[in-house]
Amino acid sequence: MAIKGLHAALLSAILFGMSPVACKAIVGQMPASLLAGLLYLGSGLGLTGAVLHHKLPIFDIVSSLSRRQWVYLAVAIAAGGVAAPLFLAFGIRYGTATEVSLLLNFETVATTVLAWLIFHEHIGYRVWIGKVLIIGASIGIVLTGTDGVQLSVPGLAVLAACLLWGIDNNLTRELESLPASLLACMKGLSAGLFNVLLSLFLFRNPVTGLQVTGTLVIGALSYGASLVLFIHALRDIGSARTSTWFASGPFIGTLLSVIVLGERPPGEYWVAALVMLSGMFFLYGERHRHLHQHERFVHAHPHVHDEHHQHLHEEGECEGSHEHLHVHEPMTHSHVHWPDIHHRHRH
Repeated sequence: MAIKGLHAALLSAILFGMSPVACKAIVGQMPASLLAGLLYLGSGLGLTGAVLHHKLPIFDIVSSLSRRQWVYLAVAIAAGGVAAPLFLAFGIRYGTATEVSLLLNFETVATTVLAWLIFHEHIGYRVWIGKVLIIGASIGIVLTGTDGVQLSVPGLAVLAACLLWGIDNNLTRELESLPASLLACMKGLSAGLFNVLLSLFLFRNPVTGLQVTGTLVIGALSYGASLVLFIHALRDIGSARTSTWFASGPFIGTLLSVIVLGERPPGEYWVAALVMLSGMFFLYGERHRHLHQHERFVHAHPHVHDEHHQHLHEEGECEGSHEHLHVHEPMTHSHVHWPDIHHRHRH
């Protein structure tokens, strides 16, 4: 599960890391709210096909949500789907693709700190060292200017988006009963429609059909497909580690901004990039193992029969990965583990 979650986080990062450069290439005079809305609307529309293809019992799934889960879902949509894209779109519109790409790494810091503070997720010293390096590099990028210290407003907007996504990531982790594609589809459609309508009400900037179509496609890939993969990773390896591996995406965006857009970042940006990259490498070799206890638990999710799934089936009934309602009996053991859906215990 850890390897599967790691691969999902990396692929999600690659898709998302391409988005600032792709958006910068086509955004023109498009208002930030319209850009944000089209990106998420493209995500929702693309995932609608996936939801319908899998014939998910949408009504049954949604009606089974508890009141607490509805609150989590509403706050996640408001923070990560409505507000955060607005701040990011402002940063893309008025900042450079390099600046935006590098500062997106701050999302890993926000996610990790909130996971530790609110959900008491275990964070090892390697992860903390990596986060400190990313914070230091982010401060260096935001403090731009040749004549003394000067705050970058687009950079601050990106940091605000990252903080909001940190809230979104941690709340999304708790919505385990919602299939990843359905959850991402709901967030995309609701947030996308809100921001598009907001933009149409407030602005009249001319946009072309190519800009609209291109933004929708970017949204379907860099937000829709990327978000589904990100949710899978959250459930497999937890918020802190998913966000740390996800930090590889901005470096892809930085390189593309140089190759595709011809940007020439100042030397300070490259130093910051190296510091952030070194922060990521601290995660390598992390091993978390101790004696822990599993309480009796009943839930449904895709699984294979391993040390945590030892329930019985009729012969040949379920082979390989399958999904159904199953019971976890109490168990106490010790092994290397990540904070996935079966290891949310306190430390």
